This record gives sequence, structure tokens and C-alpha cells, in this order.
Amino acid sequence: MNIWVAFGVLSIGVIVWFLLIKRLHTRTWERHGSSVHARNARGDIGQVDVAPARIALWVFLAVITSLFGLFFSAYFIRMGHGHGAENGISDWHSVSKPPILWFNTAMLVLSSAAMQAARRALKFNQRTRVSSYLLAGGAFAMVFLAGQLIGWHQLRDSGYGLTSGPAGAFFYVLTGVHGLHLLGGLVVWLKTVARMRTRAVELIEVRLSIELCTVYWHYLLLVWLVMFALLLFT
Repeated sequence: MNIWVAFGVLSIGVIVWFLLIKRLHTRTWERHGSSVHARNARGDIGQVDVAPARIALWVFLAVITSLFGLFFSAYFIRMGHGHGAENGISDWHSVSKPPILWFNTAMLVLSSAAMQAARRALKFNQRTRVSSYLLAGGAFAMVFLAGQLIGWHQLRDSGYGLTSGPAGAFFYVLTGVHGLHLLGGLVVWLKTVARMRTRAVELIEVRLSIELCTVYWHYLLLVWLVMFALLLFT
């Protein structure tokens, strides 16, 4: 598969990502989610009410799962069917993996764990703990992204640029797509943190945002672990 085809798919993915993330940024679903929790807290549970944001998130996850699945399939196809592969000759040459990827993986694990801790603290209405864990989750994610950029520089310094070969190109594309989605999650995270710093906002009003961010973080961690294993062992 030509790398420009991969970039075309990436462009489509970015457009879909932008449209869906824009939908998630609207505060109408936050207010709706707050009213749902408020009704449940009062015991007014006549029927199960699923917030539109939950549905939007799962649809979004289904879309990006398809996107990553397409990239992974293209990766395997290109790896096994390089130019001249039918004659035992291939232009696929594995790239040396930057050592910082191990550190980055640890940062993303800590980020996901911190988000889960913030979600758990919500159940006990511990505002200080929620805020601290939420900040930690975002901070670890930012360190992860910074580490990915360092990894790109290390790879480039090793002689593997974007146009050095299909293996190197796929490395940049795969890690770039993943980083893009995490960056989009940080936008939502930043808005949630900003609302948390407003004393007039109660925890119940940001509960849905934190829960969805946590699910999203866990999903991106899973995707990264699969991707890291793929890059590491091929």
C-alpha cells in the first residue's frame, strides 16, 4: 500500500475525529448528564436514561477502532507484500525502536490509572482528590506526548525519516494518529479541569465528563499497547 494512501485515510480520520469531538465539546450534553445524575440521586429513576454523550463516545470509539484496524491491516499487508516480495526481495526494513517508548508506555499507564482514581473518588464526593487525580492524569498524558516527539527525533537522528522507507513511514503515521486522538482527549480534559476550578460548579455537574474521559483514556491505552507490541515484534 502506498504511503500516500495511508495519509489519505488519515485525513479522512481527522475529519471524522473533528466532527465527533466537536459534538462532545458542546455543553448541552454535560447539562443533560448532570440532570440525569441529579434525578438518580433523588431517587427519580423511572427508567434508564442514557446520556447522548455516552452514545456519542461509543460511536466515536467504534469509528476510530475501524480507523486503527485499517492502519494495522495496511501495515501487515505492506510488510509482507513490498516491492519485489514475489521474488524474495522486499523494501521493508525494520526500524530501530527509540528506547523512550518504554518510558512513554509507563506514562500512559500512569495517566490511565490516575483518571480511574479520579473516577473512583467521585463516588465518595472527594473534590480535592478528584481534582488532584484529574490533573495528574492530564499531566502524565502530556509527558507521554512530549516523549513521543522525542522518540520521533531519536528515530530521525538514527537515519529513519518519514520518507526513508515504508516501515519508518508507518511508525510515524501510527504513532501520529494515536497522539492526535490523545490530544483531542486533552482538549475535553482541559475544559473539565477549568470547570472544576470554578467553586460554583458541583462535582455532579462534571461527573459525566470525567467518566467519559476515563473510558477514553483506557481505550487509548489499550490501542497503544497493541500498537507498541506490533511495532516491537515486527
